[in-house]
Amino acid sequence: MVASNYLLVALLSVGLMSVAVDGLTVYRLGGADLPPPPEVEAGQADYVQFDWADLDADLQGVGSFLTIEPGSISPLFFMEDQNLVVTVEDRGGYVNTGGGTCGTCPGWVEAEETALVSDGDPTTAYYEVSGSEPVFVRNERYGKSFLIDLGGLFAVDRIRFSTRAGNEANYIEHFYLWTNALTNDEAGINDLDLCGAGRTDNCLGFIGRDHRLLWKFLDLYFDPFLEIKENTRSTVEVDLTGEYIRRVNLHVPSQQARDWEIAEIEIFAPGYVPNAYYTSNILDLGREVTLGTLRWSGQKDAAAKIDIRSQGGNDTDPNIYWRKTFRGDEQVVYDENGRLLTLRKYNRLEVSERGKITRDAENWDFWSTTYDFADSQGVELSTTRPRRYLQFQMDFSSDITAGSRLDYLEWTASPPAATALVGEIDPWQVETAQVTQFTYSIRPTIGLDDPGFDRLEISVNGGRLLSVDAVRIGGEDVEFTPVEEANERLVVAVPKVDISRTEEVVEVDFNGEIFRFGATFNGHVSNSETPQDIQQPVQAGDATALRDGNTLSVQSLLLGDEVLSALDLGTGVFTPNDDGVNDGLDITYDLLKLVEPAQVVVEMRDLTGGIVRQVYDDLGVAGRHKRRWDGRDDSGHKVGPGIYICRVEIETEKGRQQRSGVVVVAY
Repeated sequence: MVASNYLLVALLSVGLMSVAVDGLTVYRLGGADLPPPPEVEAGQADYVQFDWADLDADLQGVGSFLTIEPGSISPLFFMEDQNLVVTVEDRGGYVNTGGGTCGTCPGWVEAEETALVSDGDPTTAYYEVSGSEPVFVRNERYGKSFLIDLGGLFAVDRIRFSTRAGNEANYIEHFYLWTNALTNDEAGINDLDLCGAGRTDNCLGFIGRDHRLLWKFLDLYFDPFLEIKENTRSTVEVDLTGEYIRRVNLHVPSQQARDWEIAEIEIFAPGYVPNAYYTSNILDLGREVTLGTLRWSGQKDAAAKIDIRSQGGNDTDPNIYWRKTFRGDEQVVYDENGRLLTLRKYNRLEVSERGKITRDAENWDFWSTTYDFADSQGVELSTTRPRRYLQFQMDFSSDITAGSRLDYLEWTASPPAATALVGEIDPWQVETAQVTQFTYSIRPTIGLDDPGFDRLEISVNGGRLLSVDAVRIGGEDVEFTPVEEANERLVVAVPKVDISRTEEVVEVDFNGEIFRFGATFNGHVSNSETPQDIQQPVQAGDATALRDGNTLSVQSLLLGDEVLSALDLGTGVFTPNDDGVNDGLDITYDLLKLVEPAQVVVEMRDLTGGIVRQVYDDLGVAGRHKRRWDGRDDSGHKVGPGIYICRVEIETEKGRQQRSGVVVVAY
């Protein structure tokens, strides 16, 4: 929290942001070198800027394998001649040390000496004099091993090592190169799986003790893909196939006959890294706000991918941290002084004291599903209620030649109309495709600073809305005005609900129907006096003791296999003679219980079964659908008078269903 406030003050001091108190605010993460958003330049909104580079581990911000600039973030890209070894520590990698020292691996080169082969300086070298005493363990002779962990997976295409200029005679005559991508745990392998029980021979093909000890002590199996016994080159360059690897081990067997040295070990992997990620700081929005739309700007090659997710909450940490008390299995959420554990306090505990980390579901939403990168012009932020804190997560997937870039994220927010809105719908179980009267109940908690609301919207996913019959506040009927009545959305104007009516239940009676097992009726409220503010969502819960649902979803009472229902062809007779009267046939049908789109075909056939006109052939979702036939065939000609068959068919994973009806064309 201190770091976050310091950032706000710093940004204010240089005029980069203003803290909004009332009205619409646009927040931007990244894009610091771009002009403010259009709403801000037009004077319609305040503006708050967050920067990509201000990652703070105490605020749970982290980035990996990224190029972070003021104007964008993108996966790392390496040029063809860019040596990865000199930057391994920047990515959490190491050369021989840093990954845990193998105390029984005497072949490993000491840390200060490995620095000589990874410092990018070709004038320094690891040097071994001819006649150096070999190291023996159990009569096995050790060589020297240089283990390089690149810090992540890279499509390595070349490995090169060399002597210093002028010392070309100190080449390495005999050497091995071993590569590794995953730890044994990551790869899900062990010697029992690979060799079977009871095996004591060298079933994994280890090249001496050095190779075996990497498996035993570091949980790493290396592919011994190359051995050269009679090298005479001072610069050795080995081409690889570009497969993804993380670790390379250069092993030099014990040699007494000659001096040898390595000035630099170089590893090259041109192109984009396969995976990169960015998790923003937990961003403090200053107060609880109603979150609106999220938009972004960036670029993505066809073979690349950017996954964007968000989570919102009302305190500074989405997790709960536990401490082991060593009284049986007991774990508690406070330290020895009775103070609540934070991330910083948890990290300061001894490893043996650290308990589980669980989700603070009471104060935080779960991570959203991935936003579609193609929807960059605006999608609704996934949140169940007003939130003060927000965090974003971006995962980048790349091919060697296909990458991506994210310039900024922008989102809108405004003060909430109410402190809390709890809603439920009744009845919460009905038959599908049957018009039913529902009651939508909302219990508002309105504080002194809350403006209240006078607009109420109900929308449906998996059903159809018809009309509003009545509105009650505190149990009394009130006048209302329909603002919008559509199949997917109803909007009504109601008397102002402000602090004087806090906790009074608002009830809306409306007619509608559902077309699948679980149809969701979402509610929002707004204030017509501030139309630029974001509509506040209604949260499912116990709005009134008089109703049992405690949910905003309505379930189907019928769980049969019927998906295609209620084919309606009107009178079944029409006259397509272009006189403006009864010139077309309306084909209406219901699709039930679909949780994902399914293929639907609507076609007209003659009495011999031949196709006259394909009216529709595309995906359909749960709901009532209407298609129209204009009396023409697939060639655009009017059909002759007579009897025709209308056929509707749907293909789902459970099979094919169809309905047919008779149609008469007359002139």
